[in-house]
Order: sequence, then structure tokens, then C-alpha cells
Amino acid sequence: MTRYYTKHKEVGVEWSGFTYPKIRKKLNKNIEWTNTCYAMPSSDGIFQVQDRDYQFIVDIKEKKCDCRRWDLTGIPCAHAISCLRHERIVPEDVLPECYSTASYLIAYGHHIRPCRDKSVWEKVNAAEVLPPVYEKRVGRPPKSRKKQPIEVVGPSGPKLSKHGITMHCRHCGDARHNRATCSLRKAGVRPKLPTKRNLV
Repeated sequence: MTRYYTKHKEVGVEWSGFTYPKIRKKLNKNIEWTNTCYAMPSSDGIFQVQDRDYQFIVDIKEKKCDCRRWDLTGIPCAHAISCLRHERIVPEDVLPECYSTASYLIAYGHHIRPCRDKSVWEKVNAAEVLPPVYEKRVGRPPKSRKKQPIEVVGPSGPKLSKHGITMHCRHCGDARHNRATCSLRKAGVRPKLPTKRNLV
């Protein structure tokens, strides 16, 4: 692949080379990390790289590595650079075209013209854009997230939610009300509840 090296001067900094400074800085950092990598060729551009106590498989033709840094960013990782060194390939030659200085200048080469004062803007018959209506909620705002039932731990272990459980009154034993709202208790009537022996 033929690389065209350009020079560009911006804000007192001279750019030279194929890649712009930010990507070159990341690439140089990966080159420093290759000191702990040892590449062993297998076949057809596939290598096994030993990095301390870990092993990685690198395919320089498909531009893939088991660490997935090369796959996600397009910048060769330290394992890939160790394989490229074995094949006498310059790491900058495998970088995507989008990281080139020429692509950067094309993307950011257009000038943004400043806007005129608001008083001279042209008025149009369109709906006025307003900010969204803020609805203040009742009560104190929450300070922490809502925990799952398994996260609420009591003295004897995790507490389970009572959602879906039918409530029963302790006074009369009927469902769908409690002792405080029991009509028989308010009337002073003590119902005859079956004992536990009869329930067995």
C-alpha cells in the first residue's frame, strides 16, 4: 500500500507523517508495550503471541487479535505490533485511511462562518419553541436507587417482596383487609376462629 506523507502546520504545531499526532501518540504507546510480547509465527499470517502469563492469537491479514483492541479501534495493539515487527511491516502501513492526516484535514478543513446578531435575524411565522414543561413530583426526592428484593437484607437474611400476596386480617381471618380496618373489631365482635389443631 502506498502512503502519501504530508506536512501541515496548525497553531504553531507542524504535522509530518501519515497519521495525525493523537493517533501517532496511541500507536507509540502500543509500541512501548511490545517489550513484553514474544511473537511465534504459525502459518498464513497467524501468530501466537506470549505476553507475560497470557497467550493471544493474532491474524495480521484479517487484522484481528484476541484482545480485540485492534478489531475495535483499527489501531494495532502491542501483540499485533510484535507480529508486524517479525514480518518487517511498519505499523503505520496497516492503519485505516480515516486516521490519515489528509482525511483529518478534509473533515475539519471547512470554515464555520459566524452568525449575525439576533436582532437582525429574519422573523418567520413558525411555532415558538419552548422548553419542556417541568412537573414537580409530590414528596421528597429519592436519594438512592430502588433496590431489588434480594438486595434488601434484614436481621435474618434477605427480605422478599409481598407484592401479589393477599392480605388477611388477624382479628377475623378474612381476606383483603387488616386488623386496623376490620369492621367486626370496630363493632366489638370477637369471631370464633378455628384453632391450629383443627386446621391440621
